[in-house]
Amino acid sequence: MNDLGKWAWLIGLALLVLMGALSGFVSMDLAIVSDIAVALAFIGGIMHLAKGDRTAFFIAALALGAFYSSAGTLFVDILGNLVAGILGGAATAAAAGAAGALVMTVYEWVMP
Repeated sequence: MNDLGKWAWLIGLALLVLMGALSGFVSMDLAIVSDIAVALAFIGGIMHLAKGDRTAFFIAALALGAFYSSAGTLFVDILGNLVAGILGGAATAAAAGAAGALVMTVYEWVMP
């Protein structure tokens, strides 16, 4: 049962990165799959990421999001779309995991 959060996080991350990589080349409408992947990353944030050093993960998620925002302009078009898609998927998973860890942080503050 302890590994359930870790696997939820990894599956959500893998799905989002794969969908991000493919979105640079193929037009897809897989909204339900992306919603499930974000939900898995959020659950993984609650069950797994909240147990470790949260500050380091919050800083890493923030840095990943900042790098993703400028990734499309760093490379040529085809490579830029691929890198931006991969970073976008990873940043989405990191944001969902950070939101889950933040929920646990607030829960621990509120509950005695």
